[in-house]
Amino acid sequence: MINYENALAEIEAILGKLSLNEQPSGIKNLQNYIGTKYQFYALKNPTVQAVFKKGFSFSNEPLQAQIQLYTQLWNESNCYEIMHLSLMYLLVYSKKNKGMLAHLIAKTFLPKIDNWAHSDFLSSIIGRNLVFDEIPIYNDLKMLNKSTNHWERRASLVPLIYHLKSKKNTLLETDFIELINPLITDKEYFVQKGVGWLLREFGQKFPNELLAFLFKNAHQISSIAFSSATEKIGVIDKEQLKKIRSDFKKLNRL
Repeated sequence: MINYENALAEIEAILGKLSLNEQPSGIKNLQNYIGTKYQFYALKNPTVQAVFKKGFSFSNEPLQAQIQLYTQLWNESNCYEIMHLSLMYLLVYSKKNKGMLAHLIAKTFLPKIDNWAHSDFLSSIIGRNLVFDEIPIYNDLKMLNKSTNHWERRASLVPLIYHLKSKKNTLLETDFIELINPLITDKEYFVQKGVGWLLREFGQKFPNELLAFLFKNAHQISSIAFSSATEKIGVIDKEQLKKIRSDFKKLNRL
């Protein structure tokens, strides 16, 4: 077993030293841009990745000992970069323990998500595991779809974007629509971004089904989701959809 306090102290010492020398990222307030309320060293992602790649005194410990440590770090730390290191190791673990074994750990990370960067990283891991245990993980996504936590609702959609890109994907178009439909009118910005991104990628594999969905729901899709969902469709179809939306808004003003 890896000593948690010693490992935490080692990581904090490394990140703290780097934060004194890190050059500004070019983004005026990186913490606000990411949207996290966690402690923040303001280190750029390549810097954190380099730290992870270089490793720590415990990096040669057995896989199971390290995932236990990184899970504890995720659960107990309130530092954005330390939590990001945990996600990096979860990805390593997922590549060696494909499917439900890694997914069960990934699920436990969800309640602490408070920003889009961690959300997207974790969703990418869930999406990759989905290939190996499609039905049970898809069923978990259906549960997340109904969550009161908007980051969990977002995480019911974004993993499917990564899954769509896999040649092993066997989900039907109705499986995707089943998760998109309940969130069309969701009030949360990041959920709507998830809706739009998933529809855009859905259209690459199911173009006719995307158009049918958009023409049916054009009047109620948010502008956030609509913008992303229509990025890759034809000009004529897009203009027709815009007209439907415009006409609906006019009717509502009467």
